[in-house]
Order: sequence, then C-alpha cells, then structure tokens
Amino acid sequence: MRAWAGRARTVLAVGLLASGCNARLPDPESSGARLYADRCAGCHRLYAPAGMTSEMWKIVVARMQGEMARRGVPPLSANDQAVLLDYLDRHSTGREG
Repeated sequence: MRAWAGRARTVLAVGLLASGCNARLPDPESSGARLYADRCAGCHRLYAPAGMTSEMWKIVVARMQGEMARRGVPPLSANDQAVLLDYLDRHSTGREG
C-alpha cells in the first residue's frame, strides 16, 4: 500500500507540474470555474483542468479536502465537491462523463 501511495503522489506531482500554473480556465463564468478559483487559488496556483485525467482530479480533490481539514480551513461541502469534480471532469484529459 505504501509503494502505491508513493507512486500516486509522484504521478500527481508530475501531472500538476506539466499542466501549467495559473492557467486560463475553460468556461470561466461557470459555477465550477468560479468555485475552483475561489476555493483553490487562495492557497496555491490554479492548474489547467486538462492537465490531468478525471481520476487524477478525484485523487487531488480528496487529498486537498484532507489538507484543508489539517490546516483548519473549512472543507468543501458535498455539493461544492460535486460541482468542482463535475467541472474538472468536463474539462479534464480522458474525460469520464
């Protein structure tokens, strides 16, 4: 399990670096883009949604939920998480939905 977690972190880090920072967001007026910009850019640069697959975004969002809780930042509500993941899925590489 530990080896898998290490590989997953490496894949995510490479994906984030390759995807570009402070990317222009697709569909910038959508609720998903606004939520992404409002909640994520407060702590780090925004990454292009197309820089990762939908599955990778699910892992990143789950990890960030834990990171927010660890830092005392209110995590995303279930509804906000669904809106964000839908937005990221629609604009990701290897789109699922």
